[in-house]
Amino acid sequence: MTSQPDPFATLTDLFTTPVAGAEVLDAPKAIEVEPRIECLLPGHLPVRAAVWFGPCAWGLNADAGGVGLLRMEDDSIGLQCMADTVLPRPDQEHSLGAAIELMAARCRRWAVVPAAGWDVVHLATAGFDRITILSGTDQAAVVAAYQLCKSFSALPDAVQLDLGICFAGSPPSVAAETGSRLAETVRDQLGFEITIRESLHRIDASADQLQAGRFPHHPHGIDGIVADLHRGLAASAVDASGREDGPAVVGASSVESGVPEPVIEVPPPPLVVADELLEPLELDPPSEKHVDPPATEPEGLVRHVADLVALPVGCPACPEVELAVDDEGRVHCLGRSSDLRQLQVAARWATDHRELLSLACPGLVSATVQEPCCHLFTSHPPELADLHGSDVRLHLLARIEVGTESTWYSCPLS
Repeated sequence: MTSQPDPFATLTDLFTTPVAGAEVLDAPKAIEVEPRIECLLPGHLPVRAAVWFGPCAWGLNADAGGVGLLRMEDDSIGLQCMADTVLPRPDQEHSLGAAIELMAARCRRWAVVPAAGWDVVHLATAGFDRITILSGTDQAAVVAAYQLCKSFSALPDAVQLDLGICFAGSPPSVAAETGSRLAETVRDQLGFEITIRESLHRIDASADQLQAGRFPHHPHGIDGIVADLHRGLAASAVDASGREDGPAVVGASSVESGVPEPVIEVPPPPLVVADELLEPLELDPPSEKHVDPPATEPEGLVRHVADLVALPVGCPACPEVELAVDDEGRVHCLGRSSDLRQLQVAARWATDHRELLSLACPGLVSATVQEPCCHLFTSHPPELADLHGSDVRLHLLARIEVGTESTWYSCPLS
């Protein structure tokens, strides 16, 4: 894919989307629509795959009255916004984040088509609310869709993913029958549910208004795009009501995004309890002075990694992830295998709020640009086998019992 316009997609837009009408003052906003960020994975689609992206994004969100589509290509990012009322016109000289914030008041639903070369671990942890496969109904397309489902099923806690499929190019009866067979096979063979979201028989006229633009690549890739979407949706809610209507990943600074900087509370959040049902035993010989055993003191993950100091603050959206810092001032994010997605969100939050963290923790957090280091702990190493060779540092953490005594054992796996 290149930045050259697709002639088939351009022709489709001409015949399926009316030209934007005259600008109307006080165009209605869709703040009451629940925001959602969706990843669209192109499978085997009929004819030209690109011409289905816009109609599928609209069909999946027609009830919202507005949807934004971001298509990541090899050398740029295409922005397409569709709505049933007047849309603002984004300025091509502004950044992608500024354009998203401008359009977010009308487009509360967003779809992202990733560039080629994506991997399931990255998509599952990028912060999407749900993932939808776009597919035809022929045999080759169904087999390819099943293979995608199989790839996601290999991830830890795959059943927690909101994975669905949208069929294109077939009558509703054929799509319903194909979807039923695929869902049954996925349930029986892979052990989780796939949702049949929508089906489009043909490309019809959809939205009344269309705005499009093209922007350079985001420096942080798909993670940065999803963060910008969360930030834009949160900023539009603040502008409309003076308060946020839900949790969002907020980043950068108030000068760039228009969102007030979050206040970091000095009191530390509760650390993750290694095992709340088992109380640690006192293994040291008792001293003459009686000291209550630390049964009520939760044991965090930081103590299992050498040369790390726990930070008294954490990511508001992911309190289960611990933040620490090394002697060079680099931030480390620590979580369990069940917190893989939250670990990535917390790392992105720490990157966006680096300056704020350095002010809240003077002398600990470095103000220089450094990507946080992520640590993942598990008691069952095979479940993290597919993460070996990645940037995530893996650790074993298991409770060892010898006779009547027990303790925690940890060691690095990568």
